[in-house]
Amino acid sequence: MPNKRSRRKQTLKVQCPYCERRLWRMDGEKHYVFYTETSEIQQEMNLSHKKASLVTGQPQFSAVVDRRAWLEEFFCNDHGKMWMKLKKGEDQVVEAKLASQHDWKRSTKTPHPDRPNPSVSEFSLRMSRRTNGQAFQRFYE
Repeated sequence: MPNKRSRRKQTLKVQCPYCERRLWRMDGEKHYVFYTETSEIQQEMNLSHKKASLVTGQPQFSAVVDRRAWLEEFFCNDHGKMWMKLKKGEDQVVEAKLASQHDWKRSTKTPHPDRPNPSVSEFSLRMSRRTNGQAFQRFYE
């Protein structure tokens, strides 16, 4: 039986919310989502109120990480980079939607998309944004 161990069918295919084309993964790193409130745990992880309050009542758990929900960066040919919130259901089907500000606050180790890289200086960032060559014009005169 050829392709018995092929994982081609298992690849995640996410659609762009604007143009319905396929999105491509950028770095493939998953940034998992965590919950701190009992109501969030109950709603997002489909637990009963009793189980959710039991988890939040334990002192060693200040937050509960949901391994079935994560943020990941994707690329669309027409719309550029975008961050999507992916959630795997009970039937192992992954549903995707655009990540909201609330999702960013509840994720682990994610770079904020609206702010530039903190390790890059402001001068380097400004120089990289110049496209008309004004920065190097005086050196070639």
